[in-house]
Amino acid sequence: MTKNSKQSSPFIKKIRFPRKGEQFAVVTEMSGGSRMKALCADGNMRMVRIGGKFKRRTWCRENDLIIIKPWVVQSDIKSDLVYRYMPTERKRVMKHLPEELNIW
Repeated sequence: MTKNSKQSSPFIKKIRFPRKGEQFAVVTEMSGGSRMKALCADGNMRMVRIGGKFKRRTWCRENDLIIIKPWVVQSDIKSDLVYRYMPTERKRVMKHLPEELNIW
């Protein structure tokens, strides 16, 4: 260890959980045009839209764990993407997932 270096401490990021009106979902199919189909925690298959500020910032693939917020109108069919879990975060969230979404 050099004179100016410090010993690093492990960094643990706080995990985000669904808030009121949000739920877990798993991406099943990419549709193109910043849209995808996802299986949601309530059992519905919804079309998920990636909103404006997430289009370039968030890249999703099939089998990714995400948080969605259903629309007020057409809430059984359409929703918006709120958050995408990284693989390391997904491992820590596994115990909070419903059984139908646990595909890993």
